[in-house]
Amino acid sequence: MINGEKRTTMEMIAPIGGRPSAYNTGVAAEYFVLSQLYRMGFEAYITFGNRKSIDIRIISSTGAAATIDVKAVKGFSSVIINNVVPIQNHFIVAVIYNDQLANLQTYPETFIIPSQEIESVESRWGTQRRLLKRNLGLFKDAWELLNVV
Repeated sequence: MINGEKRTTMEMIAPIGGRPSAYNTGVAAEYFVLSQLYRMGFEAYITFGNRKSIDIRIISSTGAAATIDVKAVKGFSSVIINNVVPIQNHFIVAVIYNDQLANLQTYPETFIIPSQEIESVESRWGTQRRLLKRNLGLFKDAWELLNVV
């Protein structure tokens, strides 16, 4: 209770303005992906910086390395991928919260896409390169793609 008002946990911790920023969404997604990677047995490291195309570096049990660019959206609209470049052992992980970012009882949808395959699933809107969820079915929860590392 706050000032005699009964409030949910999310209402109590919501940022000023009432909703998480795009920055918060991105950070939440990066740590969600990091958690999944540790659960899979990878050694994983978040990279720091505001303007970057590599968010996480991973190392397999064999010592092989790969990089991940996490793209996140609060809703379920398209994911902007303007800075994605096809590089061997570089993956895009799209994290889509489906308007449930504040609901801690749900998990986001994840799509793991090798960057070298991004052009086959991207769409263009003017000068923008985007991923549309309807085109990503083959990559939904495809965490096993990272096992090639």
